[in-house]
Amino acid sequence: MLNALILFAGVIVLIASVAFGMIIPVARTTAEAAGRAARNVTPAAGVGRRHIVGGVVGSIFGAVLIVIGFAAPFVEVPAGNVGVLMNFGQVQAGTLGPGLHIVTPIVQSVALVDTRVQPHQFQEIDAASKEYQTVRLTGTMNYHVDGQYASDLFQRVGTDFASKVIDPAFNDFIKTVVPTYAVDNILGARDEIRSRAKSALAENLSQYHIIVDDIYIANISFSPEFQAAIEAKQVAQQQVQTEQQVLAQKSIQAQQVVVAAQGQADAQVVAAKAQAESNRQIAASLSDPVLQYQLINKLSDKISVMLVPSGNGFILDLKSLTGQSSTPAPTAAP
Repeated sequence: MLNALILFAGVIVLIASVAFGMIIPVARTTAEAAGRAARNVTPAAGVGRRHIVGGVVGSIFGAVLIVIGFAAPFVEVPAGNVGVLMNFGQVQAGTLGPGLHIVTPIVQSVALVDTRVQPHQFQEIDAASKEYQTVRLTGTMNYHVDGQYASDLFQRVGTDFASKVIDPAFNDFIKTVVPTYAVDNILGARDEIRSRAKSALAENLSQYHIIVDDIYIANISFSPEFQAAIEAKQVAQQQVQTEQQVLAQKSIQAQQVVVAAQGQADAQVVAAKAQAESNRQIAASLSDPVLQYQLINKLSDKISVMLVPSGNGFILDLKSLTGQSSTPAPTAAP
């Protein structure tokens, strides 16, 4: 940015010097000289020459600024980056921190290396499970470069280190670790695989001064045939669970019927016992006067007037009415 400003300033100075220091003064001096010649007046010596000299000096200064702007001696390293210094393309030890730096034009150049945490999306990797079933995995790794050793990474690998060292390392790890798991256990072991991948890649990439911050397993898929088998198994399990729920519901309903029947039977037993106790108490309370009273009440709506001779007992014999003889039956004479 600073180099561009210097270049722009050089162009402005050069144009202004040529215009106001050379072209305009020369034109004005020529016009004044022609006027004086017409009037036979001697021109003042050295006036136009001073303007021209100033224009030439300004033009030289502007040209120098333009050369400096093109040479780009100022290098700005943004925050979150380091600069790798090179002399005629040869990487130098150490790095340039964020800020403004001056380098030797033409001789030195600076390459920027990002040291912030960056995500890297892994390509889909095909591996085989313990049973040689096809397993496909994709993932993302968050990493950053150790800025102190960025020059070594740049010299050994370059700036496209993700495709050169990160992808091959992850691919090798997946194809080594996945075959140790049974295909039914891979989904459940996602966190374990992620943890092992982080440890293995951190150890492998440390030689390139690449620090692994975290790894995420984005997707795990299987072959279409195995995926269909898994779905069929899940459907069967759901059907079994549904049948179990239906059986459990029917069992509860049957238990409810049994409980209701038992309750009804218990209620009938209690009612029978209560009725028996009631009958016992009624039987114990019945006497001849009571029975006669109940009989009179039953016959009262059918008898309007009843005449009983004085001095006689009750005209009705209760035992005869109930089917029992009050006196023994007479026996025939021989």
